[in-house]
Amino acid sequence: MTRFAASLTALAAVLAATFVLAGPAQSQADPKPSFHPTKTVTIVVPYSPGGGTDAVGRLMAKELEAMWGQTVIIDNRTGGNGSVGAALVARAQPDGHTMVLAVSGIAINAHLMKLPYDTATAFAPVTAVAYPVATLLATPSLPANDLRELKELVVKEGPDKRTFASPDPGSRLIAERVFEKAGIKLMNIPYKGAASFVGDISAGRVDVGIASVTSGLALLQAGRLKSLGIMGTQRIPALPQVATFKEQGFEALDENSWYGLFAPAGTPAPAVEAIQQDIAKVLATSAFQAKLVDYGALPGGQSPAAFTERFQRDLKESGETIRRLGMTAD
Repeated sequence: MTRFAASLTALAAVLAATFVLAGPAQSQADPKPSFHPTKTVTIVVPYSPGGGTDAVGRLMAKELEAMWGQTVIIDNRTGGNGSVGAALVARAQPDGHTMVLAVSGIAINAHLMKLPYDTATAFAPVTAVAYPVATLLATPSLPANDLRELKELVVKEGPDKRTFASPDPGSRLIAERVFEKAGIKLMNIPYKGAASFVGDISAGRVDVGIASVTSGLALLQAGRLKSLGIMGTQRIPALPQVATFKEQGFEALDENSWYGLFAPAGTPAPAVEAIQQDIAKVLATSAFQAKLVDYGALPGGQSPAAFTERFQRDLKESGETIRRLGMTAD
């Protein structure tokens, strides 16, 4: 194992101890958490194969299959920024055998799209499986090396002179929040999916854009992109020289987005809690932690109650931010 790989594994172990929380204590009167699948379990990933959510989902499915003794499949149902797959699960039998692994953009869709379900009530949140670390990528020729210098540049040049790429509403909202905290305004260039926007930033066709660290890591290491900062409370081994936005003096940019697992509303609470506890066991393994870090993500695993609180808060705050910024579906 290289020194870099060892440092990643060590960081993952520390983060797992921080994020993997046990489910709520059971009183003698409460049903004991229990989930014993009696047929194939389907985890819908509402995005294309090969992305970060898909990779984490397939890794999790493999471990759960071994744990449960039942087939666990990943079903990619794309469309509508994840809403097509989410709608399928919202209509599914609430017995734990059908779930959706969605990104935090599911909370944003509720405010930008007409949906066939009520996002706030259609699902039983199980747990955040992982938190992909977000970074503000920039073209190497940009005369700014961190968010502080980008702020100085935009203030000098004036608003909307510099551009940022956004492949989906979630990425755009994160970028808008970063720029709002910095007190600057850039022109949004919407992209249909994440396939080309990182390459366009590298080529200088767009100045900056928010993406997960793993999406741009190869180009960052090759010097064909640079990072102006990362979300979160601490630096990461993949980009040890890159300061967090908090270190740069920009507050309230500590929380990364999430890959969250949801069951249909009405799924019995003991089953939801049991599934969460099984996932927490998977996330506690050193092999899974190392893989998550390779994917540019931190481990999750908190209780259904804690994840429900985060989900509902994100749903509320996303709506407030969208209305304040006047964002519309591109």
